[in-house]
Amino acid sequence: MKKSSGKKISIFYFLICLVLTSIILVIYIGNIIHINETAVLNNTLKEEINRNMQVNSRLMVEIEQLSGFERISQLARDKFGISYKENSIDQNKNIVVREKLLKK
Repeated sequence: MKKSSGKKISIFYFLICLVLTSIILVIYIGNIIHINETAVLNNTLKEEINRNMQVNSRLMVEIEQLSGFERISQLARDKFGISYKENSIDQNKNIVVREKLLKK
């Protein structure tokens, strides 16, 4: 009879290797799941940021429309009867009121 030259692996060491491999696989799969959840959350936040940026853009346009000089002068004329002379406006469309023109 010929004896085998290699050592036999005991069942105990085989089970230890199997348990360690299983633990490593569980940790690896857990990390993959965590990364996927984080990616989904990241995409959701990016979509929310894009929606907020669109809303901000629309609001900025609305602010510019509502705060325009023409609109404000029209409201002042219609609601309050306030009018101004054309020469009382400077180049930046600021109304210049002289003290002698104010009613006291």
